[in-house]
Amino acid sequence: MEMACIYAALTLHAAGKEINEENLRKVLEALGVQVDEGTVKALTTLVTVLKATPPITPMEVPTTPPTSPVMPPKTMTPPIAPIETTPTPIALPIPTAETALIPAEALYLYCVADGAKEVNFGKIGIEGNEVYTMPYNGVSAVVHKCPPKPYQSEDDEVVKGWVMAHQGVVDAALEKFDTVLPSGFDTIIKGDEALSAEENLKKWLREDYENIEERLGKVRGKAEVGVQVFWEPKVIAENLIETSEEIRKLNEEMKEKSPGMAYFYKQKMEGILKKEMDGKADNYFKDFYGRIKGYADDIRVERTKKAEKDKQMLMNLSVLIRKEKIKSLGEALAKIKEIDGIDVRFTGPWPPYSFVAPV
Repeated sequence: MEMACIYAALTLHAAGKEINEENLRKVLEALGVQVDEGTVKALTTLVTVLKATPPITPMEVPTTPPTSPVMPPKTMTPPIAPIETTPTPIALPIPTAETALIPAEALYLYCVADGAKEVNFGKIGIEGNEVYTMPYNGVSAVVHKCPPKPYQSEDDEVVKGWVMAHQGVVDAALEKFDTVLPSGFDTIIKGDEALSAEENLKKWLREDYENIEERLGKVRGKAEVGVQVFWEPKVIAENLIETSEEIRKLNEEMKEKSPGMAYFYKQKMEGILKKEMDGKADNYFKDFYGRIKGYADDIRVERTKKAEKDKQMLMNLSVLIRKEKIKSLGEALAKIKEIDGIDVRFTGPWPPYSFVAPV
């Protein structure tokens, strides 16, 4: 949630909109991210810093948090075979002028892909721009030509469309190249008096190549998936009442007591039940985490979200996993879901936003 909220703040900044609690909530809700009020309030302190951020210089690449900047999660119900769905590009006006042979004033950078090959993705970019690769050494920058200025709009729906289109291009690149390092929304490389935008991009790739290759090596052949485990407190409590010898004895004794004494017995039973529920939640977390860890290369424990109807979230994990192990993890999660009162949500696969800093 923290990373998504920071990205929302940066998106509002890039769009020229005021960064306040109301606008942060709008962006997060538009992207399908559950709003955490504490994080939203804390993030409003970034307003002054963001307003003071200078325009991008020719070789500046703005850094955004390593989290998926866009689409709501692709949700799967275990047992799971990964659902590979690419967002449909937003149908915005397509430029009519042919600019393929005209040097770009600036280049919008979507990601850096693992592998050097020329690919034309067609007009799937922001505002229907033609997206293509610029290979260098062993990598390829995925870009479109653009004016040397950020994408800004007062219309939330327009900004949402841009962000969705950005993610759609990253997903398309992932299908072609297997491994990509996403860039943040509105990452623009300009030309200057000395170098064109293309030359500046190649200069950056050359100078930062070792760092890019190191980060690609960490995630090569891997993807990110999300695992959320829920329980139904009412179901779990009923099971504990039936199986706890201490609660059973107190319940029997309470039947023979006066109403005043029965009240104290009930309070005592509720205290015991709460203690046993806390212990059960801790045991479940350790058990499930251990099962998931066996399939993962890396795990990040994320903040749990608010209750959903009769369910509470027990754990929220971002998992870096080799692609060939995703199906096996889905089967393991299906067994967890069979436990009475337990539910599982399995999302992805995505580019590994949570495990590498954006380019």
